[in-house]
Amino acid sequence: MIELRETFSTTMVIEDVILPNTFSIVVNLVVNNQKNKFYNKAMDRVQYYISEILDNSIFIGSHNLKEISELPFKAQVHIFPDDPWDHLIAMCLYTKLNSICEEVFFVDSISISSNQAQNVSHHFSEVDGGSQNLIDIFDDDPDNQEFIKYWYKPQPQLFLLHEGLKLTDHTWADVEMEYEEKKNLPDDLGTVVTLKDFQKAKAKPKDNDDDNTA
Repeated sequence: MIELRETFSTTMVIEDVILPNTFSIVVNLVVNNQKNKFYNKAMDRVQYYISEILDNSIFIGSHNLKEISELPFKAQVHIFPDDPWDHLIAMCLYTKLNSICEEVFFVDSISISSNQAQNVSHHFSEVDGGSQNLIDIFDDDPDNQEFIKYWYKPQPQLFLLHEGLKLTDHTWADVEMEYEEKKNLPDDLGTVVTLKDFQKAKAKPKDNDDDNTA
């Protein structure tokens, strides 16, 4: 198990209030021994995403898009399917970090705390529903599907506020963090393998009936 501790700052829009906030995040990662040659790049991805994509960005719920799109400023923006309270942020970051690791690491759990929440921690893990939980919670909300899928994409994407909101076409190859043996993924949703599925695959017994005997 690998434990990563980082901090990042954001500007949050909660309902009709703008709040500056600083988060502490603890990420527990399970390594995939079959892909150990990619460990360094996977860790670089996680740290890059936190320091370059999350830090100094704006967190906003999808219902406030019209208001922020009309602002005459430039900013990096992350859109959540509801107001970005800490528990939803933990769930979305669990999903996103699992996606960007692409099976080199599996996120076992995430804990986040923030100044605005008076450093109360919010914990999310596989036993809380894992990567599937985000889809299950907002399954009956078709207007939010685009912003739910956003958190499942393995690319380091963000929305850029500049004359409206635009989703950036940003890849790991752009920052020299591509895996050599990366598989092609569908455009609409990144393939997320959960820790539970990975552990099941490791424990699968060999079927001796398939052996050819003379």
